[in-house]
Amino acid sequence: MVGSRVWRNVAIRLAVALAFADASIVVLALPEIVARLHVSISHVTWVIMAYNLALIVGAAAVIPFAGRLASRAALVAGLTMFGLASIGAGVCNSIDVLVSFRCVQGLGGGLLLSASLPLLTSDARAEGAAVHTWSTTAAIGMAVGPALGGTITQIFDWRSIFLAQAPVAALAVVLVLAVDVPYKPTSDEGNAHQAKPSMLTANAGLTLLSAGLISALFLIVILLINAWRLTPITAAAVVTALPLTAAVAERAGRGLASYTLAGLGAILVSLGLFGASLVTHREVLWVTIMLGIIGAGLGLAVPALTTLALEGVGAAAARAAKTVAARDGGIALGLLVLTPVFVHQLHQAPTPALSAGTAAILAAPLPQGIEASLVPGLLADYRDTPQGELPNFASTFALASVRATRVERLALAHLHGKLDSIVERAVTGAFKRPLRYGGFFALAVLPLLGLQLVFRSAASRR
Repeated sequence: MVGSRVWRNVAIRLAVALAFADASIVVLALPEIVARLHVSISHVTWVIMAYNLALIVGAAAVIPFAGRLASRAALVAGLTMFGLASIGAGVCNSIDVLVSFRCVQGLGGGLLLSASLPLLTSDARAEGAAVHTWSTTAAIGMAVGPALGGTITQIFDWRSIFLAQAPVAALAVVLVLAVDVPYKPTSDEGNAHQAKPSMLTANAGLTLLSAGLISALFLIVILLINAWRLTPITAAAVVTALPLTAAVAERAGRGLASYTLAGLGAILVSLGLFGASLVTHREVLWVTIMLGIIGAGLGLAVPALTTLALEGVGAAAARAAKTVAARDGGIALGLLVLTPVFVHQLHQAPTPALSAGTAAILAAPLPQGIEASLVPGLLADYRDTPQGELPNFASTFALASVRATRVERLALAHLHGKLDSIVERAVTGAFKRPLRYGGFFALAVLPLLGLQLVFRSAASRR
């Protein structure tokens, strides 16, 4: 029986990690999806958005039936939906079909996540440990997703991210079906609609924190790959700072009060986002350090807030569903607010870049004929560049260098480097405001925690 319980818990952890990682695993593949499916950044965000919105719907649908939910069957059904939709997402050829399959993935994810907590907590002696396990698995899954997705994209392609999830889901189904462990409902299963104020506060905190975290998981990845032209596997190495520091911080924070961990984590996430917004050009080391700080905040705050949200009365499935909806609602909120801001900033970027670039061309020690021949090609290079990427001026400068003297070729090379720097700074600057907005989302967790502590203090004096 002990061995069976271990295998059952392995399967449940695998399912939880898979569903939470899927919200972020596709992030490093988004630039390739933009290129291969010929869509804009605004459209490709729906690859993330659709999954999270559908996951909220799937989780919310569980709540009215939480006390009567057949958890084992629901977990298998959710994993099956998730796995089959993963195959569909991996073989589709249009953004509309991809988004549709992402919706089905999200519905399956909401069902399996809601069903997973009751199975983990069915051993009443270990409910606190089970809640902590669920919370930690959720945090690490979210943090590991981008690096794992980037590695798979580099080695194979973006489709492989989805196709690779299907056998993982199938393995979890096999383990769940192969292991027969009696399910014992916890004593508060009948009070599915009750909630403590701390649970409400924690879920609201998860919403705000997730809205901030998605700016790190989405915007910084776009910055690394589209703006700075890092390969997916190099960007994955940079983003690995997130899960590494998250795991270290989670372990270091064990034993501290949940409110302390949540507050400190929110501060670190905000600090990392504000720090990342300070970059003006390609500064990979600085961004890696900021991601490490964000990861540490994630490792402290997400498990703490999730644990607070899952504690208390009500059916375990209902508590899990509400927490899942709160977290993924934050991701959707962040994308809805930050994407328009980011796209607007990108549209504004050409104005200062063109002005500075024109001044650099006029100041270059080149004959007027060469300068005049450069302008149309450079403008065409800039105009034809996909949204969020840096233009490639190499062909235009190579053409101008054909008939240039040695001195003129040196001047052209210097001008080429200067123009690349001007454009890089202009595009990088477009990330500043949305990253700071993400930092404000994370900071907004602190007043919530403060109000809750005030209410607790007042209640204890009565």
